[in-house]
Amino acid sequence: MKIGIIGSGNIGGNLGKHWASSGHEVMFSSRNPETLKSMADEVGAKTGTPKQAANFAEVILLAIPFGKVPDLATQIGTLDNKILIDAGNPYPQRDGDVAQKVIDDESQTATGYVANQFPGAKTVKAFNSIYYKVLAEKAFLEADERIAVQVCSDDEQAKQTVKQLIEDIGFAPQDLGKLDKGVLFEPGAALYNKNLKIGEAEKLLNQI
Repeated sequence: MKIGIIGSGNIGGNLGKHWASSGHEVMFSSRNPETLKSMADEVGAKTGTPKQAANFAEVILLAIPFGKVPDLATQIGTLDNKILIDAGNPYPQRDGDVAQKVIDDESQTATGYVANQFPGAKTVKAFNSIYYKVLAEKAFLEADERIAVQVCSDDEQAKQTVKQLIEDIGFAPQDLGKLDKGVLFEPGAALYNKNLKIGEAEKLLNQI
């Protein structure tokens, strides 16, 4: 698949390298794409601006600070019919009022807020609950040794695509259902940053 990485840091950088290594076409992006060239060259990926990555990709990984999402939406548009993987979390100490308001608003989840910023996209929540060092070091494991990656979406077909992308790099998708189930693996929740093997993660989910 063609995958655009918007936010090529610890999460986006590692995921982009893994996906490129497993045969997908990847474009890393930032406002200064020339700074990403060495990382891209390492795995045969492309570089570009966020707008270029959005235009290039069938699947877009969003891994930028939560507070910057509204500005990005203005910059790149609604992402009609593209799959958007939201890998971010609202941290008020970093993201300010926009994060605190979303956390305090019981009528919406953090990823629901992101989905509303990109109304044309098929939004899937994944990769926000795994430590970047685990993402870097525990990829390409097999069977029961695989680390669980929680995933949820209101679009079943988009979710199946993302589950396959999770499996492609040796992690185990843990399907929690609809997008509102994202509260189970946001900061402070039971499944957040546990980095468990899939069997252990399923046991923990059954205890919630």
